[in-house]
Amino acid sequence: MIFLKFNLSLVNLIIFIINFFLLLKRKRIKEKIKIEDIKINFKFKNAEEFLYFIFKKYNQISTSLNEKYKYKLAKNVSKNNKIYKKKISLYSVDLFNQKLHRLWLKNKLKERFRIKFNKYNPDYLIYNVFGNEHKNERYSNSIKIAIFTENRIPDLSIADYAIGQSHIKYLDRYFKFPIFLWKNIKRIEELREKSLENPMRKKFCAAVISNTELTNGFRMKFIDELNKYKKVDMGGIYLNNVGGPVANKIEFLSSYKFSIAMENTEGDGYISEKIYDSFISGTIPIYYGDYTVDEYINPKSFILIKDEKNIKDKIEYIKEIDHNNEKYLNILKEKILINENIDKIIEEEEKEFLYNIFEQEKNKAKRIYY
Repeated sequence: MIFLKFNLSLVNLIIFIINFFLLLKRKRIKEKIKIEDIKINFKFKNAEEFLYFIFKKYNQISTSLNEKYKYKLAKNVSKNNKIYKKKISLYSVDLFNQKLHRLWLKNKLKERFRIKFNKYNPDYLIYNVFGNEHKNERYSNSIKIAIFTENRIPDLSIADYAIGQSHIKYLDRYFKFPIFLWKNIKRIEELREKSLENPMRKKFCAAVISNTELTNGFRMKFIDELNKYKKVDMGGIYLNNVGGPVANKIEFLSSYKFSIAMENTEGDGYISEKIYDSFISGTIPIYYGDYTVDEYINPKSFILIKDEKNIKDKIEYIKEIDHNNEKYLNILKEKILINENIDKIIEEEEKEFLYNIFEQEKNKAKRIYY
């Protein structure tokens, strides 16, 4: 097997040498060729490390030549691409769903890496907010990557890198990922359109609130004010007034013109699934939470509440829409996403963020030193 791997590597190395010398002979290239950051190091632990090194450098040079001189090297002829992927040792803790998270990791990294899950001595540790296992002494030598799915700001004095929702910048150590993009954004317009086959709803407004601990005073203050105009039907555990918690949130909301899509807590950058659920149920979302939500979602397609001073004006606007069918239908017909490819754009940027971490040598990837 080792012999086979070295043979495959030599084939690609020969292809590279031939292509590179052909490039040097081309008369139309007059400027000096500079391939930056290509350093040769012959200290390899095994055949796999050697193969990964050759494959990576070949691709780096190929990309550089293509960008600078529009010259493409021959593609890798080996069908066994698996042997060129760098093996990384990692583990994940403090998650709401371990299996789901591992599947997510594999899908994100499978193009370039082979993952080995190592509970006791991982090179990389990924953690969320649902526990404190990441503080265990056994992970003191691991590079820690916080991936937060809740409205919390990662502590970058503990984590070497982090992915979260807050609008912060910190060199190559932090990446902002809007959590609502974890939903199937590609289907949001399709599901919305289907829900509008019967757009004229008889019922006024509904809310499904089941978190009895994080109920946000502002959210309930707004609902109390709106109740003075018309009753808001509460279908969750919290303040239920429809005979018990509803079994299907989307089905329940689909009978209403408006729905409360306010976050449990206010947060700069935190956009949960609530506004997504409101859209696909065919209602007009009444949203409060992230003031920058209109970077992703068309502000004409929903009602954005910014602060307490905004409440009375917005309730008057809701009344106006409630009494004007033409205005109501025009809002429902608005496109939802500012950029319909936003999920693809963010996903590629997130991949590059992760690739940057794992493609470095471990000692160079470390950002926190105790």
